[in-house]
Amino acid sequence: MGAWLCALVLLLASCGTTAKPTETPKNETPTQTEKKEETTKPEDKTAEQPKEEKVTLTLFANYSADQEIQTLDYALEKMKEIMPNVAVEIEPAPQDDGQKLMTYAASGNLPDVFKSDGVGIELFNKSGALLPLDDYVKAAGIEDNMVESYKSALYMPDGHIYAVPWQSPWINSFYANKEVFEVNGVKIPENYDEFMAAVKAFREKDILPYALFGKEKAWCLHLYDILATRETTAGIAALDKGEALASDEPYVKAANKLVELVKAGMLSQDVFNTTYDQAEALFTSGKAAMFMTGTWALNGLEEKMGDKLALIYYPLADAGKEEECRWNMSGGYSQGGFSVPAYSKHKEIAAEFAIQLSQKLNEAFVVLEGGASIFKGVPDTKAQLGAIMQQYVSDNKNFKSMSAFDWNLTNQELRTVMEDKAQELLTGSLSVEDFAKDIDEVIKSFK
Repeated sequence: MGAWLCALVLLLASCGTTAKPTETPKNETPTQTEKKEETTKPEDKTAEQPKEEKVTLTLFANYSADQEIQTLDYALEKMKEIMPNVAVEIEPAPQDDGQKLMTYAASGNLPDVFKSDGVGIELFNKSGALLPLDDYVKAAGIEDNMVESYKSALYMPDGHIYAVPWQSPWINSFYANKEVFEVNGVKIPENYDEFMAAVKAFREKDILPYALFGKEKAWCLHLYDILATRETTAGIAALDKGEALASDEPYVKAANKLVELVKAGMLSQDVFNTTYDQAEALFTSGKAAMFMTGTWALNGLEEKMGDKLALIYYPLADAGKEEECRWNMSGGYSQGGFSVPAYSKHKEIAAEFAIQLSQKLNEAFVVLEGGASIFKGVPDTKAQLGAIMQQYVSDNKNFKSMSAFDWNLTNQELRTVMEDKAQELLTGSLSVEDFAKDIDEVIKSFK
C-alpha cells in the first residue's frame, strides 16, 4: 500500500469521527470547524432539523473549469426551487488528485456535502465517516427514477448507498489539434507506428507531442490502460479483479510501448507538475499537438477550438490490427456522486440535498452538454452539439467493451500501487519487468 494511503488509513482508524478539525486555510471558502460525534444511522428527519429552518451547507465540488461552473450553477439554481431553505458555500475542489479531501477526512473535517468516488467512499468508511443514504434514496424514489442499466452503480460492496451517481458513462480519449498537424506537415496517426512517427516529428520541431496532466497519477494509469486495451479488452479492470497479471503478455506489451514513447520524447519534462488546466491550455493554444482527457470535456474543447479539434480515440494499435480493437474503450460508468459525513451538523438536510443535487447535476449535463441521462424524465438538451460531439454520440453505439476509470477500481491497495508504478514507468526510472513484478505481488496477495 502506498505510504500516504497507509498513513491515512491508520489516521482514520485512530481518530474516527471525533478528530479535532484542522484550521480552515486562508483564501478558501470556510468549512465547518466544529463537528459533533453522531451515529451514522439515519434519524427521523423532523427530530433534528425542521425543513423550514434556514441552513448553510458547505459544498466541496469541482468548480474551476468553465464547464464545471456552468453545470454546477445550473444544478444549484434548480436546488433553490427544491430546497429554498438551503444556502450553499462552494469550496472548489483543487486539482490535487483528491489529497485535500483525504486530509479533511483524516482530520474529521469533511464538508457537509462533497464529491466522492467509489474508492474514496470505501476508504472513508473504514472509520464509519460516511452517512448511509439508503433510507433517503428510498424515500425520494431515486432508484425507481434511474434507468435500469445504472441502478447497480448506487450500491457499494457492503450493500449500502453512500452517494447517488450523476455522471453518464464516459471514456478516456485522445484529441489532436488539426492545425498543429497541418502546419507542420505531420499526419494525424491511426496506429502505433504513425503515432511514434508523429512524436518524433514534433520533437524535431520543438513542439510538445502530447500534453498529459501527470500531476494527477490517475491519468498516468489511464494512459497505460489505453495501451493495454489495444491488446486485451478489460485493461486495468482485469488487473483490479485479479483476473489477469501485469506480467501477462498483453500488459507487458503495453508497458513496453509506453516506455518507447516516453524515450522518444512524447511527454514534457515537467509532466508530473502539470495540472489539467495547464495541459489543456498547451493543447488549445497550439503548443502541444495532442491531449487526453475524458469525453465529458469534449463540448468545452470544441467550443474553444472549433474545427481545429479532432477526436482520434486510440491510435496505438499495431498496424493492420486497428479494427480489431477500435471499439475497446478505456473508461466506463462511475460510482460515487455526492456524499455526506456522518458528523455533519445538518446531516438530515445535507443527505436530502446531496441526492437531489446529483439528479440535477446529471440533468445539467444532459441539457447543457448533450450528455446521456441516467434518470428518467430529464428535459431534452438545449445544447447545439458541434460536429465532434455529434461524432462521439454516434460512435457510442459501436462501443464493444469498457475497462474502468482509475477512481472506479475496487482494490484500493492495488489502485495505489498501479498509480505509483505507472507514474514511475513514465519517468523512465522503472523497468517494465519491475513494473509488472511490483503490481503482480499485490494482485497475488489477494488470492
